[in-house]
Amino acid sequence: MRVCVVCHEASLTGAPRIGFDIALFLSESHEVSLLVKSGGPLIDFPRYASLRPSFRSLDTSHQLCDLTYKERVDHAMTILDELAPEVLYVNSIASGEWCEAGARAGVPVALHTHETGNSLPGLLSSICTPRILRWTDLLVGASQQAIDDVEILTRTSVKNHLNLGIFIDADTVLSQSELSVPDATNAKGDPLERSDRPLIGMCGLAQPRKGADIFLDLADRLPQYDFLWIGPWAPPETQLNDEAHMRFKSLECPNFYTTGLTENPYAYLRRIDTFLLSSREDPNPLVVAEALLLGKKVMAFSETGASTAILESFGYAFTGSPDAERIAAVLPKIMEEDDGVARRSNLSEKVRANVDGTTKLGMLQEVLEQLVAKSRDRHPAPN
Repeated sequence: MRVCVVCHEASLTGAPRIGFDIALFLSESHEVSLLVKSGGPLIDFPRYASLRPSFRSLDTSHQLCDLTYKERVDHAMTILDELAPEVLYVNSIASGEWCEAGARAGVPVALHTHETGNSLPGLLSSICTPRILRWTDLLVGASQQAIDDVEILTRTSVKNHLNLGIFIDADTVLSQSELSVPDATNAKGDPLERSDRPLIGMCGLAQPRKGADIFLDLADRLPQYDFLWIGPWAPPETQLNDEAHMRFKSLECPNFYTTGLTENPYAYLRRIDTFLLSSREDPNPLVVAEALLLGKKVMAFSETGASTAILESFGYAFTGSPDAERIAAVLPKIMEEDDGVARRSNLSEKVRANVDGTTKLGMLQEVLEQLVAKSRDRHPAPN
């Protein structure tokens, strides 16, 4: 079958990585075109080399151009007419205008929603439309919550659901975690030394949604530990963290370290003792599974998103929302628990069986093939 996969960008964040991995898996058996609304470094990873001949950056993100919604739909239809796919995979609601384009072009549409709660209203009003599910034949979710939230907010139900959850390439995570990476540094420029001091980590694009301020507060409250933010922390890598970054610079917290933008977060994750998902909202981030796979203690909160579902079995799941004072009270107890090397190794194997992507991607491919088969039955090729 001919598949067109559309991602909202080619950044190193979770949703684009999932979209690229889906495109890569499907390309092993099918003809795949990969489009992004905004370019980025992800396509330069050696892992995705086979996708480059079919890759196209469109520069149609609302952050890059002033095209109206109708103009973006019309532009998408022009591309679909050129590519003539048999199924369209829209990898985020941030690319939601492609759902209407696909439906109007007569192409079955699969929409993969990674978004929940507070992020949905803005996307549905400024980037796409609350009518998005009317043009969706298959709704794929990063979690059941993500599926439920978009259906509730749009007051529309989709007959075909697939709760794909999260999946990771376990072999890549494990192998890259053994590689060397530059030292993280604190506000004074001092490197993070390998020592006996316990290390707590968080990973992502620093911003209020990710709880960057909460994580910084913890470093101030718990000076007996070191804290590592893995990923963009300061401008120009992120423009969303000004307040926390100014506090970071003025406090010069000696126990708070940052890596900046990195292509290999796994090597830093291997160094930490405990991973804390400080996000206020984060549907089902890959890094939770990656940290568990590496044998780390992981904690998160139910109001953040779906991560607590896996942590009820493999980590520390708390009710409510993340709060610096509350975390500071419980974190030392978690750090002091000795779960042993053997238990961590056993945990890693169980996590791998739960989140390794091969089975889940095979299931997704089968559902997409069924969509195409039904479409062919409805619209048989002329003799």
